[in-house]
Parts: sequence; C-alpha cells; structure tokens
Amino acid sequence: MFNNTNMKKTTLSERINQRMRELNLKSKDLVQATRASKGSVSQWINGGNEPSARYVTALARILKVSEKWLLEGGKIDNVIITDTSKIPLIPLQQAEKWRDIIMGNNLNNIKLWVETSGKAPRFSFAIQVEGDSMVNTSGSGPSLPEGSILLIDPEYKIASGLIVAAYLPKTDSTIVKKLTIDGPNLYLTSLNNNYKPIQIDTLDTIIGVAIRTQMDLV
Repeated sequence: MFNNTNMKKTTLSERINQRMRELNLKSKDLVQATRASKGSVSQWINGGNEPSARYVTALARILKVSEKWLLEGGKIDNVIITDTSKIPLIPLQQAEKWRDIIMGNNLNNIKLWVETSGKAPRFSFAIQVEGDSMVNTSGSGPSLPEGSILLIDPEYKIASGLIVAAYLPKTDSTIVKKLTIDGPNLYLTSLNNNYKPIQIDTLDTIIGVAIRTQMDLV
C-alpha cells in the first residue's frame, strides 16, 4: 500500500527502496530488469550515483512507477499501479526456431499467450519446463518443477550461473538447464543432482536466458 500521509521530499534512492519494499524486490531483480551492473544498482539503492538515462525506463518499469515519479517524486497519483505484457508461449521444441518465427512474422500462428508482470524485452517468449531435472534437490536456490513457465530473453547477456534454454543438435532436442562455465569448459547442469552435467562445445547452442518465472500453484 502507498502511504499518502507522508509527502516530504524524498531522494531517488529512498523512492527506489520504498518501491522495492512494497513489491518485495531484491537488488538482483533490478540488475536483471535494467541489465546494469551489480555495483551500479548498489549505488542507486544506497544513495550513491543515480541511474543514467539509459536505465531509467527499465528501472521505472520494474518498480511499476512513472519515470517522472521515479526522478522527481511528488504526488502519488503519478505512480503506475499495474503493468502487464503478453508474450507468446511456444512448445519447448520450437524454441530453437524462434528467430525464424520472429523474422518470418509468423506470430499470428501462435495460439497461446501468457501475461507477465512488467514490460517484456523485445523478441522474448515463454516456454514450459518439462520433466524433473530442474527440481532443486539441494534445498537452496530456485526450483523449477514441470510446467513452470519461463520468460526467455534471446538478447540477454550470457553468463555462468544463469538458467538458459539450449538446443542440442546431436539429439535434436531443446532443454532448460543452468549454464556453468569452468575455464574453457562449458556445461549445462541440472538443479536435480540425479542428472549428470552435459558438456557443450560452444555458447552458440544457447537460445536465450530465463529472466523470469511464473507457475500455477493450484
């Protein structure tokens, strides 16, 4: 809930922290949404450097506020309460052909769409997790049971430790795994310890990075 009783002038970092508390966001959520460095986001949150113009739009979206309110504060009327986007939900095995679908303007053939909080990155799409290989058996960290919907961003910067969708030409299959980079070695690892890592030769096999998840609870 927004507090209309306290209208004192706030700093940008105070407004960021206010919205993070109200939306239960972590600094990593801001990093993913804006693609800024962890250090930059930490500065924004702790009252150091303010975000440059290139980050303001994405930051406002993840905080669900107008850019004007984010930068200037003021009346609560300027706050955007909700913001949703619809993205195509495609079968996992079609993910490898997503670029062809986009370039061929074949979105009219897609039957399923899902709503996601915030504005989805361009070219993003959704897939559903299959099987139990991404069910976390270690007791810590994320867990992705079968049926979980993942928002995939084909343009997100690939890095070790991220959940990715990858195409394996040898088996003609598309899978969801965590990318592990160990020196020159590349692995696709499961969150379920009962599955062995899959070594890959190149990052070209990565279709996109999972930046958001949602799932039905009932």
